[in-house]
Amino acid sequence: MPVLLEILLVAILALAVARFAPQPWRGRLTNVLKAYVTVRAFWLLLEHPVKLEDGSRVVAWQLILDELKTIDARTFWTFVACATGIKFIGILASMYRWTILLRGQGIDLPFRHIFGTFLIGRFIGTFLPSTAGLDGYKLYDAARFSGRTVEVTATTALEKVLGVSGIFLSFLVALPFGIKIFGDKAAAVALITVPICIAILAGLLAVLWFPAIVQWGLDVIPLPGKARLGGLVMRLAHTAAAYRDKKPLVLAALGLSFVVHFPTAAMYYFTALAIGAGSSAEFWPLVFGSSIQIFATVLAPTMGGVGAREWAQLVTLGHMIGPGKAIVSAALGFWAPEALTLFGGVFWWIRPSTYRPAYCLVDGIQVDYD
Repeated sequence: MPVLLEILLVAILALAVARFAPQPWRGRLTNVLKAYVTVRAFWLLLEHPVKLEDGSRVVAWQLILDELKTIDARTFWTFVACATGIKFIGILASMYRWTILLRGQGIDLPFRHIFGTFLIGRFIGTFLPSTAGLDGYKLYDAARFSGRTVEVTATTALEKVLGVSGIFLSFLVALPFGIKIFGDKAAAVALITVPICIAILAGLLAVLWFPAIVQWGLDVIPLPGKARLGGLVMRLAHTAAAYRDKKPLVLAALGLSFVVHFPTAAMYYFTALAIGAGSSAEFWPLVFGSSIQIFATVLAPTMGGVGAREWAQLVTLGHMIGPGKAIVSAALGFWAPEALTLFGGVFWWIRPSTYRPAYCLVDGIQVDYD
């Protein structure tokens, strides 16, 4: 009960900050609340009593320490390398998605430049909440060299929406093979979640391609919160205006969003193997459970999903690979790609203040950097 009361108080505070706090204090206070939630989530997780198969209970931090003692170094580093490699596939897909979305706005930058920019953004993002570092830096970078701030901002907004869609696609692809993690409730879970996911994806494409039809539906159908929902739809439609006649490009970006998130979910299969899950780690159930965990991480009001990631993995996969392994594999999924992030610091260091991309075309014309 005290924890539920604490959650309620934090939620009320967050709403009050969003409603009444002026900028820049709104952002600062929001980050303070996120930091608090992150620390508390980890504290509650580590102190959480976990029930073992024999009926006994042990606090999570002791279970984690016991798991760490059993890790074989060779197995660990082999599968951490696999986890990092498959995550890198997702990062490359994210880079290419940004490239083609910029082209949809008439901005063409070399992939080699975007590769470095992404790694720099990820490096900066290590020290900032959520994806603020990556999103902010690549937006600044593209706007700086192209001179098209409005178009780049619109591209960023659309990319965020497509990114969430990639999570739903990963969920739908893995569901037929991994739904068994819910046991007897599998059919009920599928019956509820599949129509919701399909409706969200279809609604997204409808807003992107046929905003007038969607707006007509909002005007005719009596829905709660209609005014706010209509405003959101029109903002998204305005953002995507440049892509309305480029359906193949949007579908390609949506497909790349799947390639961004599915390898991330698959990465947790290899982190589970890295800490010795062995035969208890089945690929599809782990990928399916991890797709749910990724969505929970995105929604969670924590710093970079830390704390929420481990809780979600414990709830969805703890019964399959063991609670200790579920927590440790989730944490390892955060740290395994950090080796790639460190290279961003190298790119940042070797790019001088006079650096310019080999080219930056806007509507087919080279930008005058001066």
